[in-house]
Amino acid sequence: MGVMVGRQVPDVKVVCWLRGAPGPKRMSLAQFRDGWLVLFFYARDFTYLCPTEIATFAALQDDFEAAGALIVGASTDSYFSHETWFNQDERLKDVRFPVIADTSHRLSESFGVLLEDGSALRGTFIIDPEGTLRHMSVNDVEVARNIPETFRVLQALQSGELCQAGWEPGHASEPTYNEWLARVFPRLRKSLLAEADRRLQPAVYEAGDIVIRQGAKADRFYIIAAGEVSVIHRTVNGDEVELARLGPGEVFGEMGILTETRRSADVRANTAVSLFALDWQDFKDLIERSDPTARDYMQIVEQRRAALPR
Repeated sequence: MGVMVGRQVPDVKVVCWLRGAPGPKRMSLAQFRDGWLVLFFYARDFTYLCPTEIATFAALQDDFEAAGALIVGASTDSYFSHETWFNQDERLKDVRFPVIADTSHRLSESFGVLLEDGSALRGTFIIDPEGTLRHMSVNDVEVARNIPETFRVLQALQSGELCQAGWEPGHASEPTYNEWLARVFPRLRKSLLAEADRRLQPAVYEAGDIVIRQGAKADRFYIIAAGEVSVIHRTVNGDEVELARLGPGEVFGEMGILTETRRSADVRANTAVSLFALDWQDFKDLIERSDPTARDYMQIVEQRRAALPR
């Protein structure tokens, strides 16, 4: 199966032509990812339509770089074919970005653009700094792509906004998610926050109520919007140990979900509390779609595990 939007891209070893470099450059795809990466495949060297696309990418290279994105071209032609064509064709004299020579077909096959005759479809792929594919489009070889549209999509992805049809930079979208989600998931994309918002469930408890009971199944994740709770662990001797007091903007319930264990403590309302809850599956799905967020919450889990009485 080829790459998919939302998944990590493969780290394929490649050979590149780069203007002015003394011979082929051998790299891995991951080495291009100092920031955002725009990888585009074209059909063949010495063709009619391909130079029109490549020259347009070259004309917009400064704009892409100002947006923190590196352009990399690719075809299944050899390094020596690239060297000859890019040095001889006047239309390509301004190309300064690397061009991959995918003679092994590993890269074009991984990205699902390899044709039976060994050439490549006109595939365009935008990869974020975490190595996740965020956009893909593929044209038949007979139809050249719209490079300014690729730049617009890049800007939209970088905005972190919910971008409506025809979105342009400077066109703000209305926020459509709960502010508490943004506070407790600061590294989640806004589109994911809006998706989670539809599954968020409000809950209210009175002082003295038990929100979570030690030993119960881990079925929900909670965000505190107002009030205070205590996290209380009951030892085998029946003693109660207060592990923490949590207030607005803090969370609980993640440990049992992420470690797939039963609740390790009671959570008791010290005052009237207003909470927002996510079902365990919705919380887990949200975490799994963002590596930085998953790392943040696993760190919270380790800290809370360490605080449990031995």
